[in-house]
Amino acid sequence: MMNMNKWTMALAAAGVVSLSSVAQAQEAAAGADALAASTTLSGYVSTSYTLRDGSGDAIQRTNSGSDDQFKLDVVSLTLASAQGAGEYATGYTVGMWIGPDDQHTSETFSLTQANIDLRLPVGTGVDLKVGYMPTVVGYETYEYTDNAFFQRGLGFSVEPTHHTGVLASYQLSDDLGVSVGIVNDASSDVVNNNSGTGDGGNGFAAAVTYTLSDNLGAASGTTIYGATLLDYNGADYWYAQVGLPLPVEGLTLDLAADWVDYDNDRDDEIYQAYLSYALSDATTLNVRYEQGGIDGASGSYLTGLESVAIGVTHQLWDNVISRVEWQSTSEDGDDDDDTLSVNLVYSF
Repeated sequence: MMNMNKWTMALAAAGVVSLSSVAQAQEAAAGADALAASTTLSGYVSTSYTLRDGSGDAIQRTNSGSDDQFKLDVVSLTLASAQGAGEYATGYTVGMWIGPDDQHTSETFSLTQANIDLRLPVGTGVDLKVGYMPTVVGYETYEYTDNAFFQRGLGFSVEPTHHTGVLASYQLSDDLGVSVGIVNDASSDVVNNNSGTGDGGNGFAAAVTYTLSDNLGAASGTTIYGATLLDYNGADYWYAQVGLPLPVEGLTLDLAADWVDYDNDRDDEIYQAYLSYALSDATTLNVRYEQGGIDGASGSYLTGLESVAIGVTHQLWDNVISRVEWQSTSEDGDDDDDTLSVNLVYSF
């Protein structure tokens, strides 16, 4: 029976309202409550201070706009509803950045993603991501909370950050997953891209994830990730990543590589190594080493690139990431560029 108070029943008896209209109103309210209950709000506030010694082109790619100053890096907000387990399960994610972050966009408000998750009952289930989404290539992301370092690396500087299109993912086995999709070229995409403008039309995206089985001895547990973007922004992007298991508890090593083959016969090559060691439950030491060359981006040809970053992440306060890191970057024909950064990120 409908749960109505005495006042509502009296109005219905007097003919002022109908029981059916009351029932419809209650159902609508219940539906709105269910929708609100399924939606979560999360985000973070990132702020920093960076001391910088040097002005070379290489450091501009990893630390642009952070010259001996305090910064509000960004306020990030995410509305999301997790995809369920049903055959036709749905979900969505809308991410927003408030504040002018120079590593992503000069705008004071921008979308970081806005996509719909859909499942099709094909095999074990095909998951579709439709809309504006993060890129499939790269070790580091635009979100400050997802990286070990506050200052992003050289690899991040040669990659796109987002795509608009459709990406289909399928888990072939417990160890093997694949994704394929079609995305807009940069010129017809949403403006939030690291890369410039393309030639219109569409590009092709693909990724594969594989974990080596437990019967391979020391190699067991090795994770391999490969991804590509073809005919995107006047270039073909290739990315590879390997996570190596190490015999020391708390120690991890990831190797990554970016290759960008531009239509003008130039290319970018960045090779990376990420080492992380948990000193305690609250403190982690991180090391990043990169080398390579950037020959195809905007006519800025940087050769003999080398970068080393050492950082400590410590959780002194609840929900707060506290980071202190030093980075030194060099290129052929230029002096070393050094930075020392302090970064605080509060997540909610």
